[in-house]
Amino acid sequence: MNEILIKDGFIATMSKDKRIIQQGSLYIEDGVIVDIGKKVQTPRSPEIVIDAKHKVIMPGFVNVHSHLQQYFRGVYELMGDFYNTNLPLEGYRRPEDMDWLGDASCAEFIHGGCTTSMVIYTYIDGFAKAVEKAGQRVILGSDIEEVDLNRLKQGVYEYLPEKGKAAFKRSVDTHRKWHRKNGLITTVMAPKAADLAVPETYLKCKEYADENELRMTTHLSQSTREIRHVEKLYGKTPPEHLRDLCVLNDNLTGAHCTYATEKDTQLIAESGMGILHCRSTSNPLMDWIDRDIPIGLGTDDYHHDIIQLIRENISGQRRRARAVGGAFGMLASNKITARPSFYELLEFATRKGAEVLGIGDEVGSLEKGKKADIITVNMLNPYLTPTRDPLTSIVLYGNPSDIDYVVVDGKILKASGELTTINREKALLTAQKRTDEIINRFFEDHPSQRESWEKMTMKGQ
Repeated sequence: MNEILIKDGFIATMSKDKRIIQQGSLYIEDGVIVDIGKKVQTPRSPEIVIDAKHKVIMPGFVNVHSHLQQYFRGVYELMGDFYNTNLPLEGYRRPEDMDWLGDASCAEFIHGGCTTSMVIYTYIDGFAKAVEKAGQRVILGSDIEEVDLNRLKQGVYEYLPEKGKAAFKRSVDTHRKWHRKNGLITTVMAPKAADLAVPETYLKCKEYADENELRMTTHLSQSTREIRHVEKLYGKTPPEHLRDLCVLNDNLTGAHCTYATEKDTQLIAESGMGILHCRSTSNPLMDWIDRDIPIGLGTDDYHHDIIQLIRENISGQRRRARAVGGAFGMLASNKITARPSFYELLEFATRKGAEVLGIGDEVGSLEKGKKADIITVNMLNPYLTPTRDPLTSIVLYGNPSDIDYVVVDGKILKASGELTTINREKALLTAQKRTDEIINRFFEDHPSQRESWEKMTMKGQ
């Protein structure tokens, strides 16, 4: 029997009743929280005792939407053209690359306290094998996209039926191979977007999801190009298009929704679909909240740091409120009335994120009977202490290095700041070598992209 006692810490349960225990303990048996409170009952001497004095104990982050393009950091940020750089560069990935890069991906999620992540990626096998060894909780989606990316960067949509068939088969294979593997890996059907997958593919995904009790996820209203192309093809907005396909429902989550119209947003609210809110931090988050749309936070592409994402949302929502003006602007002008609160954003990163993914009965808050997915934050840091409210300090000034323990399903994946299931140095250096190879291949075929990158980095001087 695996038993862990985490004792004498500040506990933010993130439960619906917003329970805070100023100094309390938490007892775990076989991966489940069996007691939590100021005092806990330990029927026997636990195998592991973690002294949480001067630490915050809270649920691990639930990262509701992420990809594995963090290998292209230093290119994406500097060049940042989705259709001319990002998508074509993704085409240079090979299925075997994740055998080399998977450990580094796992290391990043665990280091930042993401105990659960939904990861959408083309070649998922190598990452799944790394997850199985690393031990975090992951929802895997092998994305289904069926356009010629080289043509798309020129603004031309050319659909490739064979590419679509291969992508759908890859998604089915992912489900059959990895769903419910080791109790921590599940899968989802992931048609990429309404402009990147044809209606028949959405219907096939829905049929397969319904037959196998899976959820679906897609990118939705994420770009003006998507909006224009879907309007051209079907005479509808993307949410209207998915509604008419009977896909827009409470079994679907949509990432971004940046360009959803007022009517679209009402359709989403009525459907029960959840929104996966990512890097477009000036999106109408408060409108979504007021409509009771399920919402979670996702790090998206290249930097999987939930704490930073929360901070970006604070400033993003303030900017939006002032731009919109009226009541929103007035509320944002006063710190006491500004929305959303720091605590609300932590809820989206934990319990509400779990709820939008349909796993809120298992994870996302610290309560008896739930899975022991837990992080501790060391407050003995001059940026965090002294403070009147530890959660405010974490949101405003914390970073992943302050997360010193990460526990998933009762197993310790990070202890005293060090990863326990991954050789961090080996994982990162291996990933660096492989990433250089991928980017060099891309630059060899796209000399203008290399020239632009060198100009931005001053490499050409």
